[in-house]
Amino acid sequence: MPYRSILTTALQSAGLVIAGFIIPVLGQIALLISPVPLILIMVREGKLPGMLAVGLATAVIAVLAGGQAVFVVIFLSFGFMAMGLADGLRWRWKPENAILVGGMLTLVALVVVLAPFLSQAEKGPVAVTEEYLRTSIAEAKQLYMQLGLTDVAQVMDQFTDTVIYYLVRLLPGIILATTLLQAACCYGMARALILRKDPAAAVLAEPTLATWHAPDSWVWGLIVSLGLVAIPDVTIRFIGLNLALIFLLIYSAQGLSLVEFTLRKAKVGTIWRSLILTVIVALPVIVPVIALGVVDIFADFRKVRTPAQPT
Repeated sequence: MPYRSILTTALQSAGLVIAGFIIPVLGQIALLISPVPLILIMVREGKLPGMLAVGLATAVIAVLAGGQAVFVVIFLSFGFMAMGLADGLRWRWKPENAILVGGMLTLVALVVVLAPFLSQAEKGPVAVTEEYLRTSIAEAKQLYMQLGLTDVAQVMDQFTDTVIYYLVRLLPGIILATTLLQAACCYGMARALILRKDPAAAVLAEPTLATWHAPDSWVWGLIVSLGLVAIPDVTIRFIGLNLALIFLLIYSAQGLSLVEFTLRKAKVGTIWRSLILTVIVALPVIVPVIALGVVDIFADFRKVRTPAQPT
C-alpha cells in the first residue's frame, strides 16, 4: 500500500480546499482544482489508495474547518468527481464521456446529501434560493451605500427582482454547466501532469484540445433546446434555456479547440495560447467562437473527423 502517496495526496487536496475558504479569488480557484491530486493517485496507484486519500483528506478538512459540514460535503462531492475522471483516464474513455460521468457523480452526491435537509425545510428549494439571493444582494447594497456608491446601489435595487427571477430558474443549467466546466479543467490538468511525468502514456495524448470535437449528433440537442426556447409557455421556455446553457458550454469548448488548433499551427507558445484563450472566454468575443464551434460540425475546418467507412 503506497502510504506515502496517500498522505501526500490527502494533504494536497485538503490544503487546496481550505485555501478556497481563506484566500480570496485565487483560493476559490485552488478549491476547484482540489480533485486533481485525487485523480492522479487513482490513475497511478488504483482506486483503493485514492479512496483512502479521500477519507484522510476529509478528516483533515473536518478538523481544520471546525466540524463545519459544508466543507466536508463539498470535498466529498469532489472525491466522486475524481473517481469518475480517473476511471475515464484509466479505461481510455472519450474525454466528453469521462467529463460527463465525473460531473454527474458530483451532482448526484450533492443531491443525495442535501435532499434530507431540503425535505425538512419549511420552504421549497426555489423559495430558499430566492431568500438567500435577496439577503446577499441586500448586504451588497448596504456595503455600496457605506462606501458612498449610491448610484450602484440604486441600479441594483432596480434590477434585483428581475435578476433573482431569472437566476433562480436558470440555476439548474448554471450549476450543471459550471460543474462540467470544472470537471473538464480537472481532467485536462490531470492528463497533462500524467503525460509530463510519464511521456510513455501516449494513449492519453489524443485527442488534445486542438483536435477534440463534440459528437456531431449532439447538435440535435442544441436544436431541440433552442426550439423549446421559442415556445411561448414559460415553463417550457426555461427548460429550453437551461438545456441551451449546457450546449453553449459544449460548443464554446469546440470553438476554443479551433482557436487552439490555429494557434498551435502558427507555433504560438503555450503561455501565449493560454493567455489568448483566457481573454476569449472572459470577453464577449466568446460569442462568435461559439458560432464557430457550431459551424465546425458541418465544415470540419481541421479535418479531424474520421470518415465513414463504406458498407
